[in-house]
Amino acid sequence: MNKLSIITTSFLIAMSMADIAHADNKWTGLYAGVNAGFAFNDAQLYSQHLGFTLPSATCNTSSNYSTPFSGAQVGYAYQFPNYMVTGVEANVTFNANQTEKLGCHSPFTTTVYDHFEFRDQMQASIKGRIGRALNWNKNILLPYLTAGASFANLGLTYHNEVGDYYSTNTTEPGFLIGAGVEWAFMQHWSLRAEYYYIDYNTLKLSIPNVYGLIDPNGGAKVNLSSNNVAVAVNYWL
Repeated sequence: MNKLSIITTSFLIAMSMADIAHADNKWTGLYAGVNAGFAFNDAQLYSQHLGFTLPSATCNTSSNYSTPFSGAQVGYAYQFPNYMVTGVEANVTFNANQTEKLGCHSPFTTTVYDHFEFRDQMQASIKGRIGRALNWNKNILLPYLTAGASFANLGLTYHNEVGDYYSTNTTEPGFLIGAGVEWAFMQHWSLRAEYYYIDYNTLKLSIPNVYGLIDPNGGAKVNLSSNNVAVAVNYWL
């Protein structure tokens, strides 16, 4: 028997043994649960107006900040005879730290400034999941990939020392991609650990008048991306 035949035979034997070790049909049905985790956000601010305090007429800055969050999810999954599992899930999360301050001061005096406040209050997502059920070390596990869309309730406010004030609040969509593993630790109950990345559409704010200087093109925008780690507990009906 040549090496190729040995490798092929060994692979087929290993796959057969893996199939024997796969979990029973645990991952079919409706489920609901709660989640909690941390979001590590990257907020990039780009702004420009003729009346801004810096000689460049800009106030461009960024912030890397984190926030704990908590929320809930509901979904449905189906396990096929070949142990592949697919499903769809909707969830919502609420951030504990909802505001982040950004801004620029005049290089000549700190009492003259352009201040921005970025708000990230909550997210709602809908995503698909695909994985393969298996029984590892007597534990029923579901490693999976996930992808979908997320919608964040975002806001941006501008103000300065003379009382110029502009604000916007809107819902921005973004794409979501990630991976995780779920453990069926008890009948009807499962525990999950997950990582996912989200990149949102640009949030824009019009700033037409600062210090009485009119600039029809004046404004600011924020690009938000987020790395998230979360754990969740689900109850399966």
